[in-house]
Amino acid sequence: MGPPGLREIRLEFFMPTGSGAGILSGNQIKLGVERHVLNPQLRKAKTEAFLQKEGIPFLPSLPCVESDASTYLRSVEEVGIRIACLFCIIGCAFESDVRVYEKYLREHNLWDHLTPIEVSFLSNAARNPQTTIDLTWRCEALFLLMWAVHLFDTLPMPCDQTNNSEIISRFPGVDTSPWPFIHDLQLRPKAELLDASDLIYRLHWATRNAQLQGESPPAELVLGVIQEWHHAINWITRYSDQEWDSVTTDT
Repeated sequence: MGPPGLREIRLEFFMPTGSGAGILSGNQIKLGVERHVLNPQLRKAKTEAFLQKEGIPFLPSLPCVESDASTYLRSVEEVGIRIACLFCIIGCAFESDVRVYEKYLREHNLWDHLTPIEVSFLSNAARNPQTTIDLTWRCEALFLLMWAVHLFDTLPMPCDQTNNSEIISRFPGVDTSPWPFIHDLQLRPKAELLDASDLIYRLHWATRNAQLQGESPPAELVLGVIQEWHHAINWITRYSDQEWDSVTTDT
């Protein structure tokens, strides 16, 4: 389940018999008996239909996300390792004593999987305040990664920050090896991840556009949450094949 009190959103597509159209019902696009691969144009059209129903602005000229055929996902092990590393980095950002997390990362051979920004953060006693704030926001990216491997069942509308206790309860903790946890994970299907990618991309445009216009975000969306989701999904789907620290979230 997602953070409490948030309305669920699913971009899961249903192909009716003898039709190329999806069925939009309530606040979800319903999943049928068989999932099919959508071409990028159809995926874009489905997302826009959903946004229109929710009263969320969208830019029709915004391009499609990559096709299923041209997308090569990160491996489930890569995602699991990134989850474990982020769990520790976020813990260090929220807490003053980093020794427990640093020991955990070194003992379980995760230190070499940290990014340059993360290593720099852990290696400097004098913390940069802005970097610390940026890394606390990474809990939202961590939520998206955990959803991508079924640790959360649903992707809620990004209208509130993640309840960190929900994340903590799904990770084995720093008193046991992360590797059994990592090896038990399963990545969601590529089509489902691209559905989420397309939605997040357009939600990000809507909230950024509102910010540029000096307006409140539509539908109570939270720009900071969407920014982090966009970062995480672009990394999973290898957008421009960028590494974690360098991922861009173009809109």
